[in-house]
Amino acid sequence: MVDIRRAIALQKKLSEKVLGEVDSFKPINPASIETVAGVDAGYRSGEIYGVAALIDYRTKRLLTYSVIHKKPPIPYIPGLLAFREAPSYVSALLKLPREPDIIFVDGHGLTHPRALGIATHLGLVLNKPTIGIAKKKLYGEIRVENGMKYLYVHGLRAGAIIIHKGHELYVSIGYKITLESALEITKSLLDPKYKLPIPTAIADQITKRITRKRK
Repeated sequence: MVDIRRAIALQKKLSEKVLGEVDSFKPINPASIETVAGVDAGYRSGEIYGVAALIDYRTKRLLTYSVIHKKPPIPYIPGLLAFREAPSYVSALLKLPREPDIIFVDGHGLTHPRALGIATHLGLVLNKPTIGIAKKKLYGEIRVENGMKYLYVHGLRAGAIIIHKGHELYVSIGYKITLESALEITKSLLDPKYKLPIPTAIADQITKRITRKRK
């Protein structure tokens, strides 16, 4: 049984580290990016299936993917999604033949009540740049600036809302990336075929296909 108070205390401790590093996060030049990865999770027969899809950034095509399935370490608890899904993402990412330059995560980053959403948690564990992509707001104050909607949390402008195919996407800083870079790179990976950025959209498709096969 998970100790919720201990998990929350750990989140707070880790978030202090991340918030202390935010000012040092550097912009990422898109020209330097070769590959990106999208991660997603699905469930079937009491197991979690973690998927990591490796995408060529220039061609936007799937290079390969990996899948990990195991018993979820904890039940679903709001605010503690990372403790349930991140271990599978780490394992799936480590199975890829090469490290991606950036990881797209289906969830929030700093736009989390304790500034440690699953995108931030994963980036911190792997020491890699991560971007959170969510379909709805979890936490923060929305402010409109120059026609753009931003999310302010913990005294930071940590996320933004963009519209794609008529739907809102909540883009947030995960780890080791500025919001400006996160937005620029995310927009470059939008495609009319998908509601989500290409890395998370393809990871989602693979997850659905795999879990459907096991019904």
